[in-house]
Amino acid sequence: MAIPAVITIRRTFDDQRWSLYLGLVVLNVIDVITTFLIIGRGGVEGNPFVKPLIDGAWQVSLLKAAVLIIIGLLLMRCEQSRISNIALTGATGWYLAVVVWNLLVLAVI
Repeated sequence: MAIPAVITIRRTFDDQRWSLYLGLVVLNVIDVITTFLIIGRGGVEGNPFVKPLIDGAWQVSLLKAAVLIIIGLLLMRCEQSRISNIALTGATGWYLAVVVWNLLVLAVI
C-alpha cells in the first residue's frame, strides 16, 4: 500500500533542508533588489546569463521564481540525501556571497 502524499509532504517539511530553502528564497529576493539598486546607480549586471534579461525587473524575478519553484518541488519529491543537502547548502552559500558582494558594491558606488 502506497504512503499518501500528505504524509510524504509533511515528512519533508520537517527536515532542515527547508530552512536552507527559505534562506535561498530570501537571498534571491535580496539579490534582485540590490542588483537593481546597483544598476540604478550606474552599475552593470555581471552575470552573463541574466544580463540580457536585466531590462525588466519582472523578467529576472520570473526566472528566479521559476528556478526556486522547481527547487522547492524537487525538495518535496526527493528523499533527503547527502548530495541534495550539499547542493542546497552550496546554492545558498553562493547566493549569500552574491548578496554580500552586491552590498559591498552598493557601499562604494
